[in-house]
Amino acid sequence: MEKQIDEQMSFQIIREAIENAKSNIKDNSFFYLLWGWLVLIASLLQYGLMQFTSTPYFWVGWPVLMVGGGIASGIYGYRLGKKSTVLTHVDLAMIYLWYGFMIAITIFIVAAVFNVMSFTLLNPIIIVLYGLGTFVSGGILKFKPLIIGGLIAWGIAVASFFIQSEIQLLLMAAAIVIAYLIPGYMLKYRNDSHV
Repeated sequence: MEKQIDEQMSFQIIREAIENAKSNIKDNSFFYLLWGWLVLIASLLQYGLMQFTSTPYFWVGWPVLMVGGGIASGIYGYRLGKKSTVLTHVDLAMIYLWYGFMIAITIFIVAAVFNVMSFTLLNPIIIVLYGLGTFVSGGILKFKPLIIGGLIAWGIAVASFFIQSEIQLLLMAAAIVIAYLIPGYMLKYRNDSHV
């Protein structure tokens, strides 16, 4: 009788682990969708302000939207952390990847703000980082749409090195749709049988 209880408990533990993994993968979609939409809006807003107005504050959408996204991500991440009973190696890899991404992007932005590097160079580098983050995430999660999105973002980054900064904003918008939004929605509505 005790052996049967142990087997039942083992199956229950396995079932709970599988359900936890499914939940974690779907929870990741929030971050891709949030940041995808924020970057898309900021890119298109800056492009529109540069093309159709004479305001010197064409960049204002970036700090406003990125700070708002950082706060939303922090709150959502905190709630996920409280909900999660176990922190897996996959969870840790994703945490370190995206914190590293955030630190790298901040370093490049600060360099551009202090004229150590040009903003024309900044946009392609940011697209390269988008590609890196989604490519590695796709590998960690074993989710091909993220891997493919990362590869396409890298191709877009290469092209953006050779064009003017206003058009780079449109390429950044395209890269974010392909690397974040499409895979983000696919993760969100992913069939659980694939986990």
